Amino acid sequence: MVLPAASEPSPESISATVQALRNGSLGILPTDTVYGVVADIRCDKAVKALYEAKEKDPKEPLQLLFPSSREALRSYARLSPDAIRLVDGLGPGPWTIITPAVEGWTSPALAGGQTVGVRMPPVATLQMVLDSLGAPLAASSANRHGDPSSTTCAQAIASLGEYCEVALDDGPTPHGIDSTVVDCSVSPPRILREGALPAGTVTKFLGIAEIEVVSSAGARK
Repeated sequence: MVLPAASEPSPESISATVQALRNGSLGILPTDTVYGVVADIRCDKAVKALYEAKEKDPKEPLQLLFPSSREALRSYARLSPDAIRLVDGLGPGPWTIITPAVEGWTSPALAGGQTVGVRMPPVATLQMVLDSLGAPLAASSANRHGDPSSTTCAQAIASLGEYCEVALDDGPTPHGIDSTVVDCSVSPPRILREGALPAGTVTKFLGIAEIEVVSSAGARK
């Protein structure tokens, strides 16, 4: 079921999406970078289904999508001083920050590891879902593993729609390229994937001259 959402999504579409996620179903939602396939982080069965839908190796961790507040991270992520500088300095945006997970919290989304990748996409539709759900979303780009990321809802549905209960169409994503992944679980931090956020912006807020870049998602808009 595709639930269209313009700049002001309807309460009905948000409610239906949240209910589906609470019931353990997968959904397709917009972010500022690419469309994502998501599951309620509290439902291990749904998180495992996300891996299966994407044909993604369960040894590779998923991202977590959060409301636009650092306070929302406290139950899941332990932020290093570098991570705090980036979260506070950049604000919600096209980044993923890897940081140690809170001790005692486990999820298939961690893939057996002790770190978690956190995201705060500044997209009203997604933020409304997160606020109503009351929990983060385990997420990955809405495409089969190894295929190009989806920048429209139609592309996401064509790739993974058969596995999802709901999809919110918010038009093409603003950046059209994957997020920049900054690993702040190591010192000094490094960029595992340079995407929509340029490396120079990361170094600026970290107050360093340069940073290791392991890979690139392609040309940035």
